[in-house]
Amino acid sequence: MTTYLPAIATIALMYGALGLSLNIQVGRTGIINFGHVAFFGVGAYATALLSIGGMSLALSIPLATALGGLAALPLGWIAARLTSHYLAIVTIGFAEALRVLLQNLEVTGGPGGLTGVPRPFGDLAPDLFAGIWLGVAAALLAVTYVMSSIVTRGLLGLNLSSVREDEPAAAMLGRNVAAFKTMVLVWGSALAALTGACYAHWVGFVSAEQFDPRVTFYIWAGIIIGGASHAGAWLGAAAIAAVFELTRFLSDFGITAFTDTQFASLRWIAIGLILIITMKFRPEGLLPMRSRHHLRDDADASVTQPAPATKGVPVSDA
Repeated sequence: MTTYLPAIATIALMYGALGLSLNIQVGRTGIINFGHVAFFGVGAYATALLSIGGMSLALSIPLATALGGLAALPLGWIAARLTSHYLAIVTIGFAEALRVLLQNLEVTGGPGGLTGVPRPFGDLAPDLFAGIWLGVAAALLAVTYVMSSIVTRGLLGLNLSSVREDEPAAAMLGRNVAAFKTMVLVWGSALAALTGACYAHWVGFVSAEQFDPRVTFYIWAGIIIGGASHAGAWLGAAAIAAVFELTRFLSDFGITAFTDTQFASLRWIAIGLILIITMKFRPEGLLPMRSRHHLRDDADASVTQPAPATKGVPVSDA
């Protein structure tokens, strides 16, 4: 139990970081991205290959993060030309194509994946290892929180909100919509790749099965339930991950009324019911973004002209 609960908390915090990195695209800019897990996988595979090849983690993790951002550039070009469900279809297709590619390339270990990924602190006692990695996951979440806040505050945050609320109006007011979408996709994907890199070194093994499209929908569910604020995004995603992980082993605690397969189905039923209730009674989520009126001090002092398209538009909060 002393290692089980910290492990659950670690993966929950990592999913929370994924929620933040997706929220700046979905909640703050309105980009419908169903392929976010692809960049989680890019980061994991990149650092695994580099570190197995002998590169230090101090270099492999930053390089994997940068590669995740670069991999999003084609989606940025597409996002400037597609909207709504068309973009959603493209992003999930991109993620699946990348997953199948990673699953079949010899250099990535094929279906068997990559073993022997270096695990920092792996030679320590299990309790100490679990505690240290819980701290690493908390630090990862904090870094992701700060990096997400950078692009969602002030004038930049207002511009992103204007793109989300009314893209044609934002373009008419002189906003470079294509540049904003590309920037947010690259930024969020780089943060997802950073999470993937940490995840790879935590588990010491990388396989394409770990980056199933369902991971993206776990994060989506967390954002919908938690809300599009920074706190709502990471808490919602972390809660979803914790529920799924904690209920995998209920039989070990004497709860044997259902089989493992039935428990898996009940988890999805429960999440579905929570989503329905949330959308019915709290469509903005449990912790929505605060309005611009509550965050007037956060706006950049360089805003010199009124922007009808962004009047009353919610902006980011800490």
